[in-house]
Amino acid sequence: MTNTAKLGLPLIQPDQALKHITHNEAILGVDALCQIQLENIGANTPPDPAINGKAYAVGDTPTGEWSGQGGRIALSTEAGWRFYTPQEGWLAWNLADSTLYLFTSGAWGVFFDHLTQLQNLQQLGLGATADSYNKILAKTPSSLFSAEYPADGGSGDTRVTLNKAASTHAALVGWQNNWSGRAEIGLLNNDDLALRLSDDGSTWRTALVGDRETGKVHLPHGISGEAPGVAQKISILPDSGRFAAEKTGTVTSFAAPAYLKNENGSTFTSHGKFHYDSSTYGGAGSALDSEVQALADLLRESWAARYHPEFWVAKCTAASSGYYENTQSGSSKYRQMAYDGLFGTRQSASLYVKAASGTWLVSASECDVQIDGAAVTDYQTLTAADGWVHVGTQFAAAPRQAKHQFVDLLPFYANTGDELLLALPAVFNDRIQIDPLEGLIPSIFSVS
Repeated sequence: MTNTAKLGLPLIQPDQALKHITHNEAILGVDALCQIQLENIGANTPPDPAINGKAYAVGDTPTGEWSGQGGRIALSTEAGWRFYTPQEGWLAWNLADSTLYLFTSGAWGVFFDHLTQLQNLQQLGLGATADSYNKILAKTPSSLFSAEYPADGGSGDTRVTLNKAASTHAALVGWQNNWSGRAEIGLLNNDDLALRLSDDGSTWRTALVGDRETGKVHLPHGISGEAPGVAQKISILPDSGRFAAEKTGTVTSFAAPAYLKNENGSTFTSHGKFHYDSSTYGGAGSALDSEVQALADLLRESWAARYHPEFWVAKCTAASSGYYENTQSGSSKYRQMAYDGLFGTRQSASLYVKAASGTWLVSASECDVQIDGAAVTDYQTLTAADGWVHVGTQFAAAPRQAKHQFVDLLPFYANTGDELLLALPAVFNDRIQIDPLEGLIPSIFSVS
């Protein structure tokens, strides 16, 4: 054996003269082939002048001193060119394009073109530098995920899965403008699907929620424009929600709402009336009661409220006869009113209320409830400090099941002596969420 099996380096033979020549040839080969560094790949013309120590991957049609050495590695030495035959699997760094090459099937190819698996990487950056938080980072004008087709052995499906550690964590896809958040969709700190939006990256508004248990979609801030079944909201209350006999622009005496059933001994009385053309807003009539004015200011600009149709504000004084008890807030409270009607399986209510005294509880245990447009998940208490709020409720009985609607539309609970102001009630034969600032809603019993 005169050469090594792998690199083909010459070996010193027994009793060989001039052993240093053989030894130096072997060292030159090791220098050329260990940690291979190529000046170029595919060159056919030797460089002029040749520089000692520079190596080249010779092309298929070499000339000059490289003639007949196609496909080999040429190393320039003080004694001239040395040639070595690359073996399957050799790696070389090509200085011409700063790329790692692999020799396979008789040719040099970019190493990463042959790479089929990467396992247990700590970070990966594509066109940018990944870091300890963004462990995968891609800076690219476009990305594509395609299914593996059945013809290629795949199912034809494509899935991207985001998994979080616990329900209280988030799994989301976000969109940003100049690194400031504008939209996020996903499981946002619970297991319901939510879409939330922001105009500054810090204040977020939830536009849509998909309930994981019921499959229902909620729009906490409503919708813009008109939509079938939502835009045309008509109250079915006979007094048009004004607590008066008249259904014209002006009303006279207060009329207790017979369609609202008193519970546990509660009573309805008048509190004050919104006057047509009142002096509060620069008109000729008397000044408004302060609580009535506060409601009018909530609903209208002062110039627009001046000629608003008249209506009464009612007051419910609570009592506690001991039935329909509710302990959600930790203490016993009792239901004070109900809508005294039977109809269909789907209905909604809308009204404005203010706790004049005591603490009132609004329960969401048997119907959907929103206060000022925000969903109530369990219950909410109201005190005088809350001022006027809008309460919207929606209920749907199971198909073909009879159910009285007393409990479901007006879930207000209190104790003896507590007082609640209420105004502008409306009831609908469908599940409709009312905008809190919609105000007086036309009725099928309205007249000019």
